[in-house]
Formats: sequence, structure tokens, C-alpha cells
Amino acid sequence: MSKRAVGSMLRESLNGAPGPDLPAQLHALGGGNPLLTTALVDDYLAGDRDGRPAVGPAYAGAVHAFLDRPDIRLLETASAVAILGDYGGTEMVAKLTGIDPDAVSGMMDALDLAGLLVKGQVQHPSTRAAILGSLAPGARSALHSKAAELKYWNAATPNEVSSHLVAAGETPAAWAIPVLRHAAGQAMLSDDVQFATQCLELALTGSQDEDERRAIRQSLVHNTWRVNPSAVSAYATSLREAAYAGTLDGPGCFALMRHALWHGDRQTFVRTQQVLNTLPTSADPQTEAELHLAYQWYFGPVAGTKEHADPGSHPGSALWDRTAAGLMQIWRGGGNETTDASAERILQNCRLSDTSLEALAMAITALARSGRSDRAERWCKRLIREADQRSAVTWQAMLEGLRASILLQRGEVAVAAERARACLDMLGEHNWGVSIAQPITVLLLADIARGNYDDAAKVLRRPVPDAMLETVGGLTYLRACGHFYLATKRPLAAVSEFQKCQQLVRDWDATAASLVPWRSDLAEANLHLGNTAMARDLARQQLDLSAEKDPYGSGLALRVLAQASPPGERSALFARAAEFFQALGDQLELDRTVRMANKAPRNATAPRGSQPGDQRWPAERRGPGESRKLSSRGVPAQPLGSGRGPGQPVGAPPRSAPAARTERSAAPGSKQTEAHDATVLSEAEQRVAQLAALDHTNRQISSRLFITVSTVEQHLTRAYKKLGISGRSTLSKELWTRYPQLMSSNGGTRSDSGVGVVA
Repeated sequence: MSKRAVGSMLRESLNGAPGPDLPAQLHALGGGNPLLTTALVDDYLAGDRDGRPAVGPAYAGAVHAFLDRPDIRLLETASAVAILGDYGGTEMVAKLTGIDPDAVSGMMDALDLAGLLVKGQVQHPSTRAAILGSLAPGARSALHSKAAELKYWNAATPNEVSSHLVAAGETPAAWAIPVLRHAAGQAMLSDDVQFATQCLELALTGSQDEDERRAIRQSLVHNTWRVNPSAVSAYATSLREAAYAGTLDGPGCFALMRHALWHGDRQTFVRTQQVLNTLPTSADPQTEAELHLAYQWYFGPVAGTKEHADPGSHPGSALWDRTAAGLMQIWRGGGNETTDASAERILQNCRLSDTSLEALAMAITALARSGRSDRAERWCKRLIREADQRSAVTWQAMLEGLRASILLQRGEVAVAAERARACLDMLGEHNWGVSIAQPITVLLLADIARGNYDDAAKVLRRPVPDAMLETVGGLTYLRACGHFYLATKRPLAAVSEFQKCQQLVRDWDATAASLVPWRSDLAEANLHLGNTAMARDLARQQLDLSAEKDPYGSGLALRVLAQASPPGERSALFARAAEFFQALGDQLELDRTVRMANKAPRNATAPRGSQPGDQRWPAERRGPGESRKLSSRGVPAQPLGSGRGPGQPVGAPPRSAPAARTERSAAPGSKQTEAHDATVLSEAEQRVAQLAALDHTNRQISSRLFITVSTVEQHLTRAYKKLGISGRSTLSKELWTRYPQLMSSNGGTRSDSGVGVVA
């Protein structure tokens, strides 16, 4: 059939003109063979009719009908040409089929005339599939096996040979095992995990050497984990036995440590790392740092973390050790400039891989904890795209869970819940291991935040690995469970969960205050139980540990203190807590703080005209221009009620009306110039100096004003300098002289010597 004839057939079948290129495409594919071309037209009519050839069952049936001849050699020749591909010359086809070369040449000419071949080659994948589909399964497998051997002896690439071996499902001889392993390695370089796994599984069934089988299992553990972590367990047992016997090599150690981390098997990880350290060839500094960070991601801070390389170690060790040590500060102090810098170095220098996954996750978490959630999410999205492109489902699911936690922190509760559910489905709960803690915790907290307590209860009933509860992710999950019990009026159950957190943190490292703020959580539970004194004490402990290094913990502690304080003091404490959360970009906690503040009882001496439901900050707690209601979406840079000046540290007490009036009258000049007078004490300095003059110790001042002892000392030093005195001995006299209203406002009396005493 000519192209014109094909076009006429199409016009008649379509009752109209076909696309301009379709007749030529069908003619080329069918070779002008009426049987094949008619079948192609039938497939097109049964398909989408989108202007492109559609190869379907009609074409496959036509090919089978053409090859179904009494002389089986036509089918054998066509099948050999289809399988050999670029190697399909007359001589190779003759070797593969055992047919005389002259007969093969005649058969190939006939296939050319029929339109199945073009110059001795199968041109279209659909034609190849149709030809091979005409063979019985056993015959097809046998032909692939013969083709693999023929190509191997003709120096074909390992990938080419292995594709036939995998299709055949057998290893014809010992030579096939190294070929399959080499092809698997090449496939992993291009992130073709599926083909690599197929090669390795086939090699494992064909190998008889135990050392070789162990090496293949190592590769399977490494490769399979990316897409199906639960399948790794079938190969990990023999690796674990080798590790405990001290016979595992470097790649095997890495594969087993990766598996152990995912399943929370601390003992196997540590034991395998000891084996790795005894090997003559050590890991490179980057891999060592990544593994150390991965361990801490799951199992928390390690005492004695290296910050400097050992003498004689790899030249690059010191740089990686310092970077890792800087990042690990998030467990002890939250985010800061050091953790931010270390996080950026990790993210910029570590390519996404099996060993770097947790290090990258820890770096993103550090950015989110330091108030850089936008940057954290950008990195997260970039790595998720890369994981998707490389078909690494496990990487992608874990990073999606991390992104969900960032979205939750930013107050995008519904989106966070949706992401968490999606990543749980992406991997399947049986594949998650202990890392399921992150998405399931996000889901639980999102349901609590929206008041969906029935849904939250369902989340709690989902099974989780026992080992998860011994990890950092397990800590956050236990904490979320505690807050579910608080939200559903079960404070005693909440106390149990928070005490589990307390015990875990103390077992790991009692100084790691930033792991989970269990003191604030216990304080909140005690408030629910009516134990206000205990709640206040625990909140102050949390504030002392978090001051100047952990804004999140400080905000939680201040919020509890606000609830435990007299009505007249609550607004300022709520406002300071809100400022911490706003600085962190933690919209979830900011919203909660605002709701609490707006519901809290007000001072009995509220301004005249205020209503019982008035949600404004009390007038006596506001500075100029601060008459607005506190907004969860726009807390002012100086929060309502804080009265915090530019030089005043967060956590200092609010400006009181008497103190403000005293400051305005303390020195001559206008109000505008007074603030710039170097001899005028700031509000914070006045409050600290006032208490010092009343014989309070630095620690007592720290406890009363909710600031650290170090901050007290700094304020006193500046106050002494501004007042022109050397210390406490003359402080009271100087304050009575320059700030009499300040000294009299707190019940102090002046003695003849000028020393203030408590009445």
C-alpha cells in the first residue's frame, strides 16, 4: 500500500481528513503491508484518535498471524532480530537460531518486504513487543538467555547483557554473576533502583560463593532501602551476623548502619561502627560527619562530641568535625548563628544520598528552629524534587514529613495535615520504621490544633514501632500525646507522657534542654491540676535553661507563667511569650498564645469603660501608640504591654506606669532628648537596680524578673556606670536621690544612711 492509499483508508474510516502526518506514520510502521496497516487503522479508531499512531491488540494479532507459518524458521528469525537489536546482523542471527546463514538472509528479506523489518532491523518498540509476544514464554526466556551469552562473548556492555539475563530469569554460567553486579552498580549511578535490584536478586540466586553472596546482600540492602525499606530485612540478618563476628567490610558496614538507623536499632549501629573503625581503610571525613549527625538525628545528643580532629587524622576532618559540632548545638541551645552557618554548609556541600539524608534533615530543622522557616522550606522543596527525579521514594517521603512539620510551625495546619497523610501513604506504614514519628506527630498536632479530637484519637491508635519511643522523633510523639490528653481534659495522663520525655532526655543528656521543653509541658499539666506553685516553679526552671539560647522554650515558659500569675501581670508575660514565637516564625504557638491572652481574666482595676469581654491589653501596661488588641498575624515589633526598649533584653519586666513617670521626671530636658541621655537608666536597668537597692541577691532578682543571673549582672554594671558609682554600697542613696518615685513605689523606706530596706 502507498501512503496515498493509507490516507484514503483513513479518510473513509474517519469520515473526514486525517491529520497531515498520520498516513505517513502508519505507512512507515506497517511497511505498506495491507494486513498490518489495516490493523493499525483499527487500533487508531479504537483509541484516542489524537493524530498519533496507536499500536494495540489488532496490530499484535496481525503480526502473530503473519508469523504463524508451517516453517517455524520465519518466527525464529524475526524473534532473533528483535532480541539482538543493534547486534542483529545475519551472522549473529544465524548463531542465535542455529539456522543456516543463507536461509537467515532469505528470511530477513521476506520480513523486510512484509514491513516488519527495515534494512534488517526492527524499527519500532511496538513491533518488537508484538514479535516477541508471538513466542511461548519458555521459548522467549531461552532465547534471552542465549542472546545474553552471545552478546557477552561479543563484548557487549554489562547493561546490555544483564537486560537479557533479567528477562530470562536465570544465570547460565558463573560469568553472569559479576556482569549482573557490575550492571547493578552502573544502574545505581543513574538512580535506576528497580533494574539494579533485579540484577542483584538474580545474581544472588545464581551465586554459590558465600563471600560473594554476602557482598550481593550488602548491595541489596543499600539499593532496596531507597524504595522499599521493609524488604531490606530479608538481607540484613546475614550482614548483622558478619558484623558481630567482625568480618564485615566497609560497604557492608555502611549498608547495615543505614538499615539499623531506620529501624531504631542503636545496638547494631554502634557495634557496626566499631567494626568500621577497625578496618584498615577508614571512611572519609564527610561520611563520618554524616553518620554522626544521622545517629544524633535518631538518638539525640552524644556526650563528648568531637569539635577537633584527632592528631594524624584525615586533613579534612577538622572542618567537618567543627561543622557537625556546630549543627548539633540545636539539641542544647536551639538555633543561633553557629547552627545556621553549619546548617548552610551542610546543605550546600552534602549531596542527597543514603548517608547524608538525616544530616540534611537536621540542617533544615536547625534553620526552622532559628526562625528561618522560609529558607528551611525552600531547601526542603529542592531536595524533594531531587529525590523524586532520582526515584528515591524513601528519601522523598521523609523529606515530605519534614516539610509538613515546617508548615505546621508556620500555622498552615490543614496543609500540614494533608502533607503528613500524603507522605505516610507514599511509603506505607510497614516501610516507615522509626521515622514514622515525624509525619504521625504532625498529623496528631494538626488535629489537636483544629479541635478534631476524634481524628486525633484515631492517630493515637495507629501502631508505631516500639523502638520509635526511644528516639528523638519518639520524644516529640510522646509530647504530642501529652498535649492531646491536656486538650481532652486528662491532665494525669498528660503528666505520664511528659515524665517519659523527662526520663528519656535525662538518660541521654540532661543539658539538652532544647530536645523537648518537658518542664513547660509538666508546668502546663500542673496548671490543669490546680498546682499553681509547682507550675510556676517548673516554668521558671525552663526559662532559666532556655534564656538567651532557646526562644521556643522561653516562650512556652513565659506563657505558663502568665497563666500562673495574678491577672494584672498576665498581659505583659503573654506579650513577651508572643514576641518569642513571632521571632521564630512559629505561628502555631503564636496563635495559641494570643487565644490564651485574649481569654485570660483581666486586672480588677481595668480602665473605666472596659467590658468583661474586652480583649485589649490593660491601659496601664501599654506604651504610647499601643492601644491595639494583640494580633496573632501581626504582633508589633515591641509587643503590646511589653514596653521593651531598644536596649532591653527579652524577658525583662514590663514598664510600669510609676516607673515611666519617674524616668520622665528624672532629668531635665524634653521627653525626646531624655531617651538619649547617657546618664538615664533604661527601664530594665531601673527595675534591676531597684531590687538590688532593696537587698535582693542577683539570683533573687533573676528569679523575680524571669531573666538570667548574667543579664542581671550586665544591667547592674551599666547602671553603676550611668550613676557614677562603684557598687551596691551607694546604689540605694543614689536611686533615692535621682529616682525617689521608683524607690517609694515598691514599699521601700529610706534610712539615715540612705540604704533602702524592705518594709
